[in-house]
This record gives sequence, C-alpha cells and structure tokens, in this order.
Amino acid sequence: MGVILVVAGFVALGAWLHVTPLYAGFLLLWAWSALHELSLKALPGALIGALTGAGMSFLLQTGTATGSPALIVLALVLMIGALFFVVAGRAALVCNQSTMLFITVFNAPVIQAGEDFRQVLLAVVLGAIWFAAIVWLISKFVPAPSAEPEAAQAS
Repeated sequence: MGVILVVAGFVALGAWLHVTPLYAGFLLLWAWSALHELSLKALPGALIGALTGAGMSFLLQTGTATGSPALIVLALVLMIGALFFVVAGRAALVCNQSTMLFITVFNAPVIQAGEDFRQVLLAVVLGAIWFAAIVWLISKFVPAPSAEPEAAQAS
C-alpha cells in the first residue's frame, strides 16, 4: 500500500505541476534504487549522471531538429567520451551508470522524435526531490536493518 501511495503522490504532484514525462523521474528512481539501494549519499551522483545523460540526448535532439551537423557530432563525441570515462572509472560524479542508462533510454528513436527534454530534465529533478524526501522520511521512522544479523540472533 505504501508503494502505491508514493507512486500516486508523485503522479499527482507531476500533474499538479504540469510535468508530463514522469517516466523520467521513475527512471531515476530505478537507477538510484537498483544501483545504490536508495542511499541518500549516492543520490547526487545518480542525479548528476541522469541530468548529464539527458542533457547529451537533448543536445543530439536539438542538433537533428535544427539540422546542425556540429551539434550532432558534439553530442556523439560527448557520449563516446562519457562511455570511456565510465569504463575508466574517471569523472564518476558526472559519467556513471546513471549517465549511460539515460543516454540509452533517451536516444531511442521514439523519444528523440518528440520528447520535450526541458520537461524531462524537470521530471528528473522533481523525481529526485520527491523520492529523496520519501526515503528520508522513512529513514526517520523505520530503523535501518542490522548490519550483523547473527549478533542479533545470538542475544
């Protein structure tokens, strides 16, 4: 029931603020939860990586929409560079798994063809704020799991 309330709350907040591509916020939630187990310390990296990936995809979309080969080449060079940074483990705050996920998803032809990336970026930030607030609130009321389950059972 709690998950339904969290999801419904995010959808209602997005509808109230007229932010339509809420899937982008859910994509950040998935990346943050799957890769970082909802660690609040890891959220900045996941968020910055997501915005970086979405921004590069926005650059590619703008280049193709305006017929600018320079923007297209710049976007592709940045994406290839980001891939090398991830593989090399460099610039991890900006180029990380979240970056690669957002590049992969947002360069799908159906998304490139008609998505408003300003709304996508807004949805990602809104998702980060909403889900971080929920995780923080839960952490205040629900105790963290014990690091040593054997010690708890022995006593």
